[in-house]
Amino acid sequence: MIGDVTCDDLPALIKIFVANRPHLDDLSSVPSYIFNTINYVMNSRFANTISNAINNISAHYDISNEMFASFLSNDMTYSSAVFESENDTLEDAQYRKLRMIIKKAKICKDDHLLEIGCGWGSLAIEAVKLTGCRVTALTLSIEQKNLAEERISKAGFSSQIEVLLCDYRNLPASHQYDKIISIEMIEAVGPEYLTTYFECCDKFLKENGGIGVFQVITMPETRYDRYCREVDFIRKYIFPGGHCPTVTTLVQAIHKGSRGRLIVDNIENIGPHYARTLKLWRLKFLEVFEENIRPALLRNWPEMKNDEIEIFKRKWEFYFAYCEGGFVCRILGNVQVVVTREGNKAFLEGIPL
Repeated sequence: MIGDVTCDDLPALIKIFVANRPHLDDLSSVPSYIFNTINYVMNSRFANTISNAINNISAHYDISNEMFASFLSNDMTYSSAVFESENDTLEDAQYRKLRMIIKKAKICKDDHLLEIGCGWGSLAIEAVKLTGCRVTALTLSIEQKNLAEERISKAGFSSQIEVLLCDYRNLPASHQYDKIISIEMIEAVGPEYLTTYFECCDKFLKENGGIGVFQVITMPETRYDRYCREVDFIRKYIFPGGHCPTVTTLVQAIHKGSRGRLIVDNIENIGPHYARTLKLWRLKFLEVFEENIRPALLRNWPEMKNDEIEIFKRKWEFYFAYCEGGFVCRILGNVQVVVTREGNKAFLEGIPL
């Protein structure tokens, strides 16, 4: 990040590292074990208690709305898109993903939807636009809340969408919802609170016809034990307190947290689509950095020096490339998990019996 090494094709370099991982893994030693242990202890300081969760989210999402708007598509969706062809724009692919999730949740006009981790409001706006439902959206980022409310107002949906600056654990248990959606927020929950998260979802979701859809970045089972012991670049520099579960860990947490009352109906892996999403973010980020992002950073932090801005730029470039390489090499996954209640006949619709 400090400029000692430059690479023209970072994703390709990441792929080389992944291909040679079995050989690199053999280079274990007492010093490397000690270093990894220290890293793990340092990262555990960011465990997602309610107060830490606010700080961890703020550390990433409160950087600058202008910065995120510079490299995201117009819909301001900061999660994997779903592409149909090479000709798809990022915006088209993001709307396809949002509509896919809304369809999986079987949202109706009379539904009250809870979105946990609403970002800048793209899912909430699209859900109301397509179905006419009512939405309560949660975020821990002040910057996100402000811009989400501005975008919701501009879309004309302020009476149907309420954005709360609220941790999911602080939402009153008496509040119940027809549907729950959470897009790439579970990674911010942390392993210690994964069961608690689904315990809360079970309390919030109505017994009759309740459906939840969760999009989650996942780790493969083969790497999970080591991943839990060590601290990688992403958790150290980009998402403090972040944690990607395995599909098995996710399903077990759903079962344990809900005491078997949330039933997994469907799991779909859309991970391969994330590589292109990240590539487009990275290229746009670099394209507009000098014109848009540097000025946005200086408006928020006028004391930033040129070398600090350069470190920030290189850190984010590597973040995008690091993750892109992970999805291309299939050492990262991204699943959409649909859960429901026992006996929900809504899933019989369209099936000849």
